Amino acid sequence: MLDFYFVSLVRRRLLRRGPVADHLDGLAAQLQGCAYARFTARRILSIAGQFSCYAGLAGVAAQDIDDRLVDRFLTDGLAGQGLQYAPTAMRHLMHYLRKAGVIATMSATQPKPPANAATLEGLEAHLRDVRGLAATTRARYQATAQAFFEWNRGRHGRRALRRLTGADVLEFTSEHLGVHPSQSWRGHLCSNMRGLLRYLHASGTTASDLSRAVPRVSTPRLATLPRRLPWEQVRALIDGVDASHPVGKRDKAILLLLGTLGLRGYEVRTLELANVAWRAGEIRLPRTKTRRERVLPLGQEVGAALADYVLHGRPRVSVAQVFLRHMAPPGPLTSSEAVPAIVRRALARAGMRVGKGAGAHMLRHSLATRMVNAVVSIKAVADLLGHASIDMTAIYTKVDMATLGAVPLPFPGGVR
Repeated sequence: MLDFYFVSLVRRRLLRRGPVADHLDGLAAQLQGCAYARFTARRILSIAGQFSCYAGLAGVAAQDIDDRLVDRFLTDGLAGQGLQYAPTAMRHLMHYLRKAGVIATMSATQPKPPANAATLEGLEAHLRDVRGLAATTRARYQATAQAFFEWNRGRHGRRALRRLTGADVLEFTSEHLGVHPSQSWRGHLCSNMRGLLRYLHASGTTASDLSRAVPRVSTPRLATLPRRLPWEQVRALIDGVDASHPVGKRDKAILLLLGTLGLRGYEVRTLELANVAWRAGEIRLPRTKTRRERVLPLGQEVGAALADYVLHGRPRVSVAQVFLRHMAPPGPLTSSEAVPAIVRRALARAGMRVGKGAGAHMLRHSLATRMVNAVVSIKAVADLLGHASIDMTAIYTKVDMATLGAVPLPFPGGVR
């Protein structure tokens, strides 16, 4: 496989020296299978070849290669260009050698299990299977639960959870409410604690429901305005994407789904090819936040952008998801920050400064605000966004300028 990346026979002979030489063809095949760019693969293989020579001069056999030898090589054994990429190249090589059984699998130190690990596992299953919460929401519950269990262990040692009292709950919550100034963070803490304590009672861990001991945090309903952009800026954001290359085709289709159909970021990440009914002109979202199927119209512009990406931009990878990571190895967008990062890059290209925290939800808010201002019913907006209740959509009425402008105001100083 080296001849796929190196035409020169002399170069291939130089690489085939040392104890790793017999394994470089396998590494090259792995890089090709993962669709790494030719330039990137050549760089990895070149550094792997240097390491093989270094190991040979040190008298080290292939099966005796370890991380200490790699560290010495990275410190004083390198020569030539691209040295800043050497750590990444060595990670590829060591991973391949371990996977191929050439060297022993690295024995990782087992992390200390968290306090009440079994209870945390049960809570995760309850949040996922019974309540149907998204992964990011479950992670917040787990973080709060683990912090509470660690606090309880530090305060009472290994005392069983069944001996928890309302005073313990109140003390923990009161201590942590002052940790973060954000009102929303404080509200999430109390909500997560109530959910945890209700689960402990329902599972029989505690004899009584201690959720009533969690203090109430005053959070005025509809107290803030949703972060949004005027439609002209949303349109400029979409039109500013260069769709002449695969990544641009992907980003434009994603921005259209966010800005014209109001999809959530994770709905975009998990959208599958089977969810797009091309002939019917629909997008079916079976795994929504409310655990109900949502059917959205596939308009001409969105459909054309999706088709352009799937046919001419999407990597040829056998996975169900529509949108993929284009850096090698290509695959689904697994990070929750993937879609917000695409939005932030588009904002930066357009020169729009909208403050910290701008992401996918801002385009969703922008669509809802635009619909409300266009006198679309709250029920229709709620159905499009997939809200379980129109009460969740009510916040957008605060930015309904058309209706607010029609409200008669008293003349300053009264009528004369």
